[in-house]
This record gives sequence, C-alpha cells and structure tokens, in this order.
Amino acid sequence: MLIISLDHARKLGLVLLVTISTLAIPGIDSAPSHRFSKRSADLAVSASASASLDLPLPGFFANGPPAAGFKAAEIGDDNDQQQSEDEEEEEEEDEPEAAVVVISKAAKQPDTPPKSLPSDPYAHYTYEKPYVPAPGSLQPGQKARRTMIIGDVHGSLAGLNGFLKQVDFDAKQDEVILAGDLVAKGPQSLEVIDKAREIQARCVRGNHDDKVLRWKGFLDSKKKDIPSDLEENSDHHEIAKKMSTEQYQYLLSCPLILTVPKELSVKKIPIHVVHAGIDPSDNMSKQLPWVLVNVRNILKDGTPSRKKKKGEGWAQLFNDFHSKRVKQGEPDFLMVYGHDAGRSLNVKKWSIGLDSGCVYGRKLSAYVVETGQVYSVNCPDLGLDPNED
Repeated sequence: MLIISLDHARKLGLVLLVTISTLAIPGIDSAPSHRFSKRSADLAVSASASASLDLPLPGFFANGPPAAGFKAAEIGDDNDQQQSEDEEEEEEEDEPEAAVVVISKAAKQPDTPPKSLPSDPYAHYTYEKPYVPAPGSLQPGQKARRTMIIGDVHGSLAGLNGFLKQVDFDAKQDEVILAGDLVAKGPQSLEVIDKAREIQARCVRGNHDDKVLRWKGFLDSKKKDIPSDLEENSDHHEIAKKMSTEQYQYLLSCPLILTVPKELSVKKIPIHVVHAGIDPSDNMSKQLPWVLVNVRNILKDGTPSRKKKKGEGWAQLFNDFHSKRVKQGEPDFLMVYGHDAGRSLNVKKWSIGLDSGCVYGRKLSAYVVETGQVYSVNCPDLGLDPNED
C-alpha cells in the first residue's frame, strides 16, 4: 500500500490506493452569523430535532461532526476527477439558463427545481434526522468503532457484500450510513434493502429511491390515474410492485438529510449527509427536497440543475463560498454526498463526493467519520450503460 499526502494526491491528480493520516482543513469560525452565499443567504447551522413530513417542506440542521485524514482508492484534485463528463447522465438537450422547469419527454423529469410534481402526494418525505449511534461502549481488547458513510450501491448486492468483506465489517462494532440510491440500475435492489436492514444501516433518500417510493405510495393508494412524472413499466415501477411492506418502510425511513453529531467526528464538527448536494446560495434549513436528491450543477443565474453540461458543480461553488468564511478555528460542517458518478470520488476541503460508479464495475467508496479515512473497493462489472441517469 502506497502512503501519500492528500495535498500531493490533489496536485498530481492520482488514481491509486492510498492511506493519508490527516486532512489539513483550514480553521473557520463556526459562528452561524458568518455568510458565504452569493445571494447573501445566511448559512446558519442550528440544532434541531428530527422532522417527519408528508410534504416537501424544509427542515433544520443539528450541530454535529467532519473530517481529517483519508485512506482512499481514488482521490481526485480540486477540479473534480472526471471519468466521463457525460457519465451518469442521459443524452443532453440544451439547458435553460433561467429558472425554468424543463421536462424531458423520455424521462419525464425536470432539469431544474419544479414548483411541484404530480406525484408529490405520494413522496412522504422525512426532511432531516439526527444520527444517533447505537448504544454500547467498547470493551477492552476491541477495535475502535467505525461509522462508514457509503456511496451509491444501485442494486449491486455483490458490490456491497464485497465492500463489507474487504473492510472487515463487524456488525457489533461498525455502523453504516448509505448515501442514497440503494436501488435501481443493478439487478438486486430489494436484496440490497434487505442487506441494509440486516446490518441496521442508516440511509438518506436518493433520486432513484425517491422514484420507487413515489411509485409505491401511488400503488398503495389504489388510485387509477398515474401521475405524469411516473414512468410506467420502468425499473422503479417494477421494484415498487415487488416491494414488501418491510422493505418499503425501511426505504421510507431514509431522510433527505442525516446529520452526524460532532462528537463522533475526528474534527469535532457536524457532517451533513445528503444524496446529491445542496444549493450553496440557500440557507441550510431551506434546501428544496428536489435539490437534495437531484442537483449536480448550478447554472449561471444560480438555478440548481441535475445536468452537468452547463454551469458549475455545486460542490466547487460550495467550497469556494465556504472558504471565504475561513478565519481561525475549525470549519463548522462537512457535506458528504453521492449521486455524481461522472465526477467519481470527489474530495474537497468542505465536501466529499462518494459515488465512484460501483454499479458500472468501478468502485464502492466510503468515508469513515471517526478517522477521516476514505475506503474504495472494486465492484464487479454488471455490463450497465454509464450514460443512463
């Protein structure tokens, strides 16, 4: 195993298996009065309780933890390691540069945040939950606990099982948080849910999970008129039809945001886990559910977009804004997310992107809260098209 510093990995743009002892993150005054938004939005981080909602309404953030050192299999530079700019996307049409909802005829999905979707009554969001570690303390001779935030699995049970074996997962000692998109694309979506339940993994809702949940909610309603944004006979439809009540309830329990408390983190700051990302210009308590599960880029006019051919990656903008708040002391939170396999493992000062394309035969990656390490493990090639959204 090669040992290399994160700064050197960034400069060289290396793709390799490395162990990094510490991630140097500049200090920052964590007082919520600081601002970093291009639209002068206050990025306040406030303590909160879990809010369970049946409507896509904003919730709140709890104070909790972020990172330092990395053990990684793929580390890209600050310009985002690009496997393929088109990967994890459909064939693109020209994007609007204004806040206009554009719906693809093929996917029936808006490219920018809609005011509402026909299937919203069946989404049943839980907006935000605090992560509460399982009770119990370490006994003499036991290894240190790990809380591992794992990227998109997408129905690749073999990939998930291989990862857990490779990192020597111990159910008595380790805990798992899945960063969304447990289902769809791969052949064993329901089996992945069962595995997640077996190891008592926590999770956040991904865009593919969201489609399955909307379908299941609609099917359970016994109504006849299918919402126009739900695609009949799609992978999501088929998964929803076969789902057990227990599988549905588990996936439904995944909030849009899971906040890991600062006490667990190596840097003693909160970690906010979401599937896709955030709008860097909005207050953290006002992030739209659509943005949290879909965003990849921010257009020139500030509109979040799920496409990547125009605008700039939300994580880059977020890091730029967040860096302006750096004075002295520690940063106030870290964002950890999945969703963007085209940019692969994307390690920055204030954010870590973990979707490294497991379902496409690349890697399954995870961030370890207590140590700041990143693990990446090879996944089997399932022969899937990486250009599908």
